[in-house]
Amino acid sequence: MIRLANPYFLLIGVIFLFFFVKKKSAFIGYSHLQLTEGNIESRFLQNLPQVLSTMVIALLVLGLARPQWRSVVKQEVVLARDIILVMDLSYSMKEGFNKDEGPIKIDVAKKTALQFIEKRENDRIGLLVFGDKTFGSWPLTTDLGLISKKVERLGSTYYGGTNLVQPFLKAVEHFREMGQSTSRILVFLSDGEANIPPEKKEMIVKEIKEMGIHLYLLGINLKKHENDLFEIVDRVQGRFITTESASEMTKAFTTIDRLEPSRFKIEVQGESQELYPIFILLSLGLLLILTFLNNTLFIELC
Repeated sequence: MIRLANPYFLLIGVIFLFFFVKKKSAFIGYSHLQLTEGNIESRFLQNLPQVLSTMVIALLVLGLARPQWRSVVKQEVVLARDIILVMDLSYSMKEGFNKDEGPIKIDVAKKTALQFIEKRENDRIGLLVFGDKTFGSWPLTTDLGLISKKVERLGSTYYGGTNLVQPFLKAVEHFREMGQSTSRILVFLSDGEANIPPEKKEMIVKEIKEMGIHLYLLGINLKKHENDLFEIVDRVQGRFITTESASEMTKAFTTIDRLEPSRFKIEVQGESQELYPIFILLSLGLLLILTFLNNTLFIELC
């Protein structure tokens, strides 16, 4: 498909061509048609400059309109894992590690998330944020630079208390709808402790197991003890990592890297190809021909 980047130049060109052709078409008629006989070649040469001039202007106008060959969506086979990053944005995340002291929790979470993203290469990552509700910040994508920018901007808005049910169910739903790799990883960054109703807890555990999701809980100032969140981690054979331990983080990232990625096709947006140089070169070529004819056959330009 061809599109015009500056289509308004076409309107300007049509108006200009209208007056140009109208001016050139004015002539004094013959009193007898017999006078035109045997003069066809001469009339053709007389009209040739006008035809070539019109074509030169038309091609220049098309060049100024910047025709482009629309980007073609290509399919590429990649070897990757599907990873959903779930980040806690409840009010408690804007507190310091020791109440009002120490680093702010959201800053630690962002630093940890960016460190995790940086160590990924061909993987697809999606981003969910939650508080009392869960929001999809960005679907699974191989554009990890974009995901990093999304994470860097977190922290200006917070969303109430901690609802641990929605982020799990939303993540599973996103894996089901958008996932393409058989290696599914859920990375959960939170400081929260909240009760999960027994029936919801059973549903979460069942969905994670059926989807074959590998769960990693990155605790932001969170100590492991008996609660609903850690019960889910244990029952799905997930892993808890404290963000305060650099060695534990490195081990977790290494474990994730060992998970076998799978092959699948993704759509890649190709770049638009500019076509205006072709039209400009054609117009210059015709202009050279017109100049040559004018200087060799003495054809009037106007």
